Amino acid sequence: MQLCKTNKLVIQINYSQLLTDYSIVKFSTTENYIKYGALILDEVGLKLSAKSIVFERGKSFYVLFDKNFISNIDLFKQLEKIEDGDKLSFKILDLNETKKIKQHSITQLVVNSIATPKHERLTYNNLTGKLYLFNTNHLRISKSKDKEQIFKIIGLEFYIDPNSCLQLNVKTFSNLLLNKSMDFSKKKMSAYPKYTFVHSTNTLRRILPSEKVSIDNQYILKQSIKKGTIEKSNIPFLDFSNLKEFKNSKIGILNDILNTINQKLSNYLQLDFKGTNIDHTIRHSNLFDFNNFDEDILLIDGIKDDYSNEYLESIKTELKKIIPNSRIKVSKAEDKYSFNIKLIHNKSFYLKYEHKDVYKPSLYIQHITLEDFKTNSKASLKAIVKELVIKNDINKNQVSIIDWSSFNFENNWIFGIRDKTDFYFLTIEPNGKIEFEKFESDLFNQNEYDELCDIYNENTNIEFIVKDDIGNVNIITRTNNYTIPEYQKISSILEKESREISITKSQVINAVNQVFDKEKASEYETQIISLENWNKDSLLNCFKNRIEKKKVVEKIQKDTGEILKSYFRDKTRYEILDSQLDIHSFKQDNSYYYFVGIKGKGIQQTISRASVIREITVYKNSEYIFDKLLPLMNVDFVKNGDLTVLPFPIKFLREWIKY
Repeated sequence: MQLCKTNKLVIQINYSQLLTDYSIVKFSTTENYIKYGALILDEVGLKLSAKSIVFERGKSFYVLFDKNFISNIDLFKQLEKIEDGDKLSFKILDLNETKKIKQHSITQLVVNSIATPKHERLTYNNLTGKLYLFNTNHLRISKSKDKEQIFKIIGLEFYIDPNSCLQLNVKTFSNLLLNKSMDFSKKKMSAYPKYTFVHSTNTLRRILPSEKVSIDNQYILKQSIKKGTIEKSNIPFLDFSNLKEFKNSKIGILNDILNTINQKLSNYLQLDFKGTNIDHTIRHSNLFDFNNFDEDILLIDGIKDDYSNEYLESIKTELKKIIPNSRIKVSKAEDKYSFNIKLIHNKSFYLKYEHKDVYKPSLYIQHITLEDFKTNSKASLKAIVKELVIKNDINKNQVSIIDWSSFNFENNWIFGIRDKTDFYFLTIEPNGKIEFEKFESDLFNQNEYDELCDIYNENTNIEFIVKDDIGNVNIITRTNNYTIPEYQKISSILEKESREISITKSQVINAVNQVFDKEKASEYETQIISLENWNKDSLLNCFKNRIEKKKVVEKIQKDTGEILKSYFRDKTRYEILDSQLDIHSFKQDNSYYYFVGIKGKGIQQTISRASVIREITVYKNSEYIFDKLLPLMNVDFVKNGDLTVLPFPIKFLREWIKY
């Protein structure tokens, strides 16, 4: 990957053309502030026919009006129609005043003005100064004999932050029928803005005080609670399995809205994503071999009923398939010198039946729960084994989960994190020997410690620090930036793949004869000629395996341009998806950064989360040393099956603090 796009926007605004067609009005209140979610914002939009509104905080907000509209109304009189409108003053901004609006705010104001095309299933809502993107496939609907009830409307907030970085945050509007499943201890339900769903346009709009709307069509921006935990709504970051799933993902929705912006707002606004050159890439490689694992494992029955022993026997059978060189047995008691897996009930069970919860955190035992653990889940069983190895390493003060010496480090490395008010450190020697400790003066002098405290206090996004033998310190911070894949290429390929077949049978037969030997080509030719339903699926089903199918697909695409099937998971993944794969680092504007994606080998068609960019700050007069530690994220035992986004010693350190 030569160039990687990030969510940092490159913005160009044609102010003159914007003010030729529109007027921008700055409204200010005589009160101390405009409360977030204030009714007045939505009333201005509804009653004054505003094109869009943007408000962040403070005593002012901006409104975009059609030029002709604002020229033919008396704003003073119009404001009288709005409750508390008399507390607002306004000013129509000229060109110079408009240019003084912060770039991210004026850009958000213009983007908020886009109207939803009638034929589109993606809708845009400018509610209370925010822009929400709704896809009808993300509605949570309960079907009954009488009607369909929409309980949740899940969408994305299209938000340009003060650094001109685009944030796509999942937001959930819940129906008030779910109010008993919500927590209103901090803010009363009556204080939340209420919205109603307009089925004809698939949009939300504010319910004004004068309106009466039944409770089954009232929504508030709030999540419900299930089993004591706030529920989470998820929209996958990227799905390239087919065009429909792509359009349902964040990147697909982003592609749609940017196309709309280009079509409707190009006279006023140009948006692009800033690119950066990648300096260093590390591809995934397996560093933990289960076949080499030969430790004893004890399966402890912490339930002791008729079913629990049978349950552990099934785990034993499945574990033996994964770690064939280990001795595994069911035992009545744990042994601190062995690897112990203990079966217990989950927390809900003990609460429900008012039994004592037997769970106790331990560095010698990995607990699993009868209600939640799947005995046939290979991934879960592997994760359990890895957790046991990590705990054992901590107990023995020696890294063994991978061969530390293979990194060829010649010096000690010190990893530090802050937990509440205390600093904790892990030192790893070149031979893999480890030592844990709270802050000690021989690691940092008191001045350095005080300065580190100040740094952490100033930036809550600092995640950890690293230090080498000679005192170089690097500080790693999570940013609000993330990487953007080649979404336009993905969309184009999937769109072509979704089209009806246009090539003829004779063209396919010609390709088959060039790809295969005479005997095999003759066999396929017979099948193709006999096809009654001529479409891409029926054609591809003619071929025996993926390899042969792909040969034909590539040949036809090369000769005719027809895309029968996309193969993003093959070698092309590094051309189009590399911003979401493996480990990368780069330098930009004298600062250092890195990001970690999913494993490039064997990728799935859905990428659930974006690759967050982290910044490495060189502390005082230190040198940049973090590049040497990038391989420490090329492991999948911290995050189950995925690369870790932080060097794996941080996992060791957090586990040590926990126990």
